[in-house]
Amino acid sequence: MNYEEMFFDYNKEPGKFLKKDIALGDGKPLVSIVTSYYNSRKYIKQTLNCVLNQTFPFWEWIIVNDGSTELDTDEFLNSIAKLDNRIKIYKKQNEGLAKGRDYAILKSTTQYILPLDADDLIIETYIETAYWSLHTNKEASWAFSNSVGFGKYIYLYNPKFDSEKMKTENLLTATALIRKEQIQQLCGYGVAKRYVNEDWHLWLRMLAKGYFPVQMNFYGFWYRRCNVSLLTDINDEKKEENNMRLQELKVQADKINKIVSAKIYPNEQEKYEEKSLEWKEKDFNKKLKQNRILYILPWLRTDENLYKTISNINTHNTQITVITIKPSQYIYRQKIEEYAEVFDLTTFIDNSYWKSFIKYVINTRKIQTIYVSNELEEISNYLKENFTQIKQIKYLYKDNDEILKQQEKKYKKSKKLYNRIIRKIKNLSKKLHL
Repeated sequence: MNYEEMFFDYNKEPGKFLKKDIALGDGKPLVSIVTSYYNSRKYIKQTLNCVLNQTFPFWEWIIVNDGSTELDTDEFLNSIAKLDNRIKIYKKQNEGLAKGRDYAILKSTTQYILPLDADDLIIETYIETAYWSLHTNKEASWAFSNSVGFGKYIYLYNPKFDSEKMKTENLLTATALIRKEQIQQLCGYGVAKRYVNEDWHLWLRMLAKGYFPVQMNFYGFWYRRCNVSLLTDINDEKKEENNMRLQELKVQADKINKIVSAKIYPNEQEKYEEKSLEWKEKDFNKKLKQNRILYILPWLRTDENLYKTISNINTHNTQITVITIKPSQYIYRQKIEEYAEVFDLTTFIDNSYWKSFIKYVINTRKIQTIYVSNELEEISNYLKENFTQIKQIKYLYKDNDEILKQQEKKYKKSKKLYNRIIRKIKNLSKKLHL
C-alpha cells in the first residue's frame, strides 16, 4: 500500500452531480464518445453527468441501443438525447459490445474516438487533457490515463506501459482516446469473437502494427467493478470455450515481434523547444460565469490556505482553474477538484507547449484574474508581456509542513500495520497448506 492508496478518497466518484453551468461548444465536435448500450439504465445517469460536466465542450456522444431488453429503452434513451443536442441515439439488433462500438464509430464525425461504457466514469478534464495529449503527439495512436477501480473492488491502477507484459496481461482500460483512422485500418473491435476481451484484442493488433500509446499520469478513468459480469458467468460455465478465446488473444500476442515503447508522462527525456498549440479560437463557452480566476502554481500539496480560499470563493458565479507545472500526488489534486478544474501539465503534455497551453486556457475561459506563484518568475514575466489587460496577483505559495509531517506519520504507521497483517496472512496460509 503506497501513500496515494492510503489517502485516496474513493467516495469522490465523478458524475455524482450535474454541474449547473455546462460548457457549450460551437456545434462542431472534435471528439466522438461511443457507447454500446445494453440494459445499463441503473448506472448511465452518472456516466451522463460525467459527459455533460466535461470542461472540453467539443464532443459528440453516440449511444447505440444494442438490442437492450429493458422496458421502454427507446423512450429512455431518447429522453437522454433531449438533454443535449450533442447526444445521438441509434438502434440495432443485439450483437455484443464490440459490434455496438463499431456501429457507433461508423456514425461518428471526428478523427478521435473515446469508447465509454454506460456504467464507467471519467473526470471532468479527461477529454480535454486526452485531446491535447494525443493531438500534440502526432505519431501516437492512442492516449490513456491511470484508472480507479470502484464498486465491488476498490483500487488504484497505474502500471507503467510494457508491450511485452501486454502479451499476457491487459494493462490498459477501454476508455482511451484513439485515432479513428487506425481503428478502421484494423477493422474495428468486431474482429474479436464475441465475449473475447475486445479492448485487449485491439491493443494487441495495434502493437503488432508498431502503433504506440501516450500514457497520461493521473487518475482520469473510473472502472466500475460489479458483483457479477457476463464474462464471469461464461468463465464459470464454459471454461473450454473461454480457453479457446484466450487462445485467440495469444494468436494476436504472438504477432508482436518487437518491443513497442509508449510516450509516458512525466516526460523526463524531453528537450525544451517552445511550440504553439494548433487552436483556431473556437467559441469555447457560451455561458461564461461572472468571475473567472486562474491559479498558476508549482504543485499541489498541503497548502490549506489555498484549499480554504478556493472552496470559499467557489460559487455559482465563479469559475476557478488551477494549473501546476511540477508533479503532484493526485490525492492533493483530488481535494481541489471539488471546486476547480485542475491541469497538472506534467501529466499529459510536453513542456514545449506549456506556455501555449496557459495562453489557450486564458483565452478559452476568458480569464479575468490570474494568481501566479511567487516561485514561477519565468511564467510571471511571460504573463506580464502577453496579457497586460488581465489583472495579475502574486500568490505566496507555501506548503503546510506540519500537516505534511502528520500525514507522513499516519502513512508510516498504517503501512507498518498493513505489512504486519499481510505477514500474518502469509504465515497462516503456509500453515493451512501444510
